[in-house]
Amino acid sequence: MTEFLLFMVADRQFGVPVLMAEHVVRMVALTRLPAVSDAVAGIINYHGTIVPVFSLRNRFMLPVRQPNLTDVLILTATSRRLVALIADEIIGVRDIDKDLIQADAVLPGLTAMQGVVKTSDGMILIPDPERFLLPDEDTQLSAALELVSRGGS
Repeated sequence: MTEFLLFMVADRQFGVPVLMAEHVVRMVALTRLPAVSDAVAGIINYHGTIVPVFSLRNRFMLPVRQPNLTDVLILTATSRRLVALIADEIIGVRDIDKDLIQADAVLPGLTAMQGVVKTSDGMILIPDPERFLLPDEDTQLSAALELVSRGGS
């Protein structure tokens, strides 16, 4: 069993392993990055670290809306960098047997999704922050973050 932090985005239930979720913070103003995928909503400065903010709405073609002050950011550790996922609200923590995650239930080619868990009250979508961006999008983001860290615009 693995503990997952469950959250809502556009009336869909998502979950990330608690061990990946470093912090949950209130929404703050995002700084938009030019020439970067719409899956990246912007960046924030979190205690001196520039953190890219990922939009599950944009990546998974859910109804798009501007982030608002009632949203939260789930700061998630990946092997390359700290990232934030925008969530409408946090639901709680739930133990999920890793064997119940159905990777084959996800559309082929949708690398941003690790799998789906069917539950008695619906489905839990499990995004994969490690593979959230396509390789060219990740390259664009890395270049933009490098520019920001050097003080460019």
